[in-house]
Amino acid sequence: MTAAPTTDGRGGRDGRNGRNGRDGRFARVLAAAALSNVGDGIRLVALPLLAAATTRDPFAVSALTAVSFLPWFLFGLPIGALVDRSRPERFMTWANTARTVLLAVLALALLADVRSMALLYVLAFLLGIGEAAYDNAAQSLVPRVVPDAQLEKANSALVTAERVGQDLAGPALGGVLFALSPALPFGLNAVTMAVGVLLLARVRATGPCAAAPGTGAATDTGADPGPGTARTRIVRTVAADAVAGMRWLWRARHVRTIVLTGSALTFFTMAWEATLVLLALGPMGVSETGYGVMLAAGAIGGVAGAMVTPVLTRRFDRRRLQIASLATTAVLVLALAAFPHPALAALAWGGTGAAFAVWNVLSVTLRQRLVPAELLGRVNSANRTFSMAAVPLGALTGGLVADAFGLRAPLWLSAVALTAVTLAYAVLSRAGAAGGAAAEADRVAEPR
Repeated sequence: MTAAPTTDGRGGRDGRNGRNGRDGRFARVLAAAALSNVGDGIRLVALPLLAAATTRDPFAVSALTAVSFLPWFLFGLPIGALVDRSRPERFMTWANTARTVLLAVLALALLADVRSMALLYVLAFLLGIGEAAYDNAAQSLVPRVVPDAQLEKANSALVTAERVGQDLAGPALGGVLFALSPALPFGLNAVTMAVGVLLLARVRATGPCAAAPGTGAATDTGADPGPGTARTRIVRTVAADAVAGMRWLWRARHVRTIVLTGSALTFFTMAWEATLVLLALGPMGVSETGYGVMLAAGAIGGVAGAMVTPVLTRRFDRRRLQIASLATTAVLVLALAAFPHPALAALAWGGTGAAFAVWNVLSVTLRQRLVPAELLGRVNSANRTFSMAAVPLGALTGGLVADAFGLRAPLWLSAVALTAVTLAYAVLSRAGAAGGAAAEADRVAEPR
């Protein structure tokens, strides 16, 4: 894949931090991300455990997950617009500071034996806003502190930290700490966030950002926000920026193809993963312990896939690697649908985890190269919003299909759909592989 022009002013491309990449900024960003992901992994286990200890109502417990996803639907695009008008490292610092305070409040409340589902819903929602802001800004920050040639390596390190923290180290630590005291996991999570704030305090990114809302400066939409109070002008400006980002994404065919393909991959993967536990514990005869081993295999596969991606990009064409990662998921799911065996289930879970990681590293890197810096936050938000929507929708679809046609039906559906997705991406991405995507990004950088 041909990289976008290197004269757009983004960090790592203007000479100031692009000559050797050894100024230490990315090391601090990576360390902060690792701590943040370990904390997220701790909370992902501890929060449902706390909910289950507070109420035995299945709907009330499951609603906590829905509340955690809700901020992406409500605020994903506005957050992207605000990130583009600010400094990504400042957004990350603010997000972690807010989450530190919230987690500390929860830990203190638990020490005082104050707990309720209403409190958990509010905290889960606010923490979800902070996570959306942090994750969006982090993807926008990377190309400003890392040389272009090192983007795959940097994103590989970040995805590896995410998988280790959220899927391996964090959950294991969260369960142990919760057993000792419900306040401990949230207290430690607050500490990891606070240390991340200290690490990010020394990071200064290079590259442009749009003028702050309400300053009277022109936005990249070319439209005047119009009259009204300062607050009204800010809302109008942010809304206009969000619309401009979606308009750019719709016109940038190759970037749009990557975003929609990733969302389809998430949707059809969740369709079979959401019901795999029933297939494993039922017809396959897997024990609860065995099912845990299968999940661990998936986490290890994701880590391995992220770690090996930079090596693969030095030997193989990036587009072919993307197609191979999609095809791998389709083949493994098809094999599991035809032969539902525990060993093959572990292989499918781990293999799709590895393929998913390769796709994620390459896709994030391509967005960072092809999307203009002043629009990157909004495009990242759009991508994450689509992906977040695909998770519950895919899981719901898989459940309905399994209920109507049997537990293996979601696997067959996903295998066929993922094969179609692979073929579609192979066809639609040809123009981008020929260098058209970079030129396309330049043509649509400013919405008409």
